[in-house]
Amino acid sequence: MKNSLLSTVVFSILVAACQQSDDKKEIQQIQDQVMVVHDEVMPRSGELMDLKEEISQQIDSLSKITPATTSLKSRQEEGMAISKSLTEADSLMEDWMHQYNADTLKGMDAAQAKVYLDQELAKITIVKEKINSGITVAKKFLGR
Repeated sequence: MKNSLLSTVVFSILVAACQQSDDKKEIQQIQDQVMVVHDEVMPRSGELMDLKEEISQQIDSLSKITPATTSLKSRQEEGMAISKSLTEADSLMEDWMHQYNADTLKGMDAAQAKVYLDQELAKITIVKEKINSGITVAKKFLGR
């Protein structure tokens, strides 16, 4: 009876240890995905802000043309909307970087860590989409 109980306890400990190892691997994989998306999009922030500056200069130049036609005003409004979108995308990136904290994982169990990282992956993916689409629209506006 003692051997059976001991075998059961040892087996349970081994199963739990394997599960923890699998959880750690899965958590690390999700965390790696988060950082891959971040590292892919972060360098584009500079490009985003350069495009915003160019659009601002173009809006400023358009504002000096007289008389201001309807198409000219429409072009300025389009530029302002794109500039606003670029600012929002940049702010999303800044906000995400300030809020994301990998150290938070240390105080979480595996299930909580997975939920947290899945949420962060979703957030940074949205940031990526906003930055990439903003850059695409801005380039089109600027005729590139």
